[in-house]
Amino acid sequence: MAIEKPSFELISSFDDVEVRLYHAAILAQTRVSGDFKQVGSDAFRKLGGYIFGQNVTDEKIAMTAPVTQSQAQDGSYLVSFFMPAKHSLASLPAPTDAAVTMVEMPETFFAVIRYRGGWSQEKYTTNEQRLRAAIAAMPDWEIAGEPVWARYDPPMMPSLFRTNEVLIPVRP
Repeated sequence: MAIEKPSFELISSFDDVEVRLYHAAILAQTRVSGDFKQVGSDAFRKLGGYIFGQNVTDEKIAMTAPVTQSQAQDGSYLVSFFMPAKHSLASLPAPTDAAVTMVEMPETFFAVIRYRGGWSQEKYTTNEQRLRAAIAAMPDWEIAGEPVWARYDPPMMPSLFRTNEVLIPVRP
């Protein structure tokens, strides 16, 4: 079964870095504190609950990919699920868990690097540094926000086969 992914346009690519223009999207989001690796599991319970029917209409909402995670300035993490494109803020049921909020992501340019493997902080950090170096070498783009970690596969996928990305917002 195909899982919906956010819509984007490929603007440019070189080596293993792409610049993409992501279209506006709705995110279900929660803020969690703790260890880099553990917060994903903690957040998934909250966000998964929402899409599995813990909302005011008991509606089940299709799972999408990726699950994204970014660190806020206070050290907590924002973990998000993209909502299926057919939905708007008005058509989505309200969460019953106050820790889950609905957020509109505006159209955004991201520089992106994709990598395979597990979900360790070391792999993420290595690829974030590679992406930052690539952006610094791009004369037409500059960093415009904090990095986002995108995980596309479920935990039961062997780590060797997992697809991950680091996305950093950029502007011309």
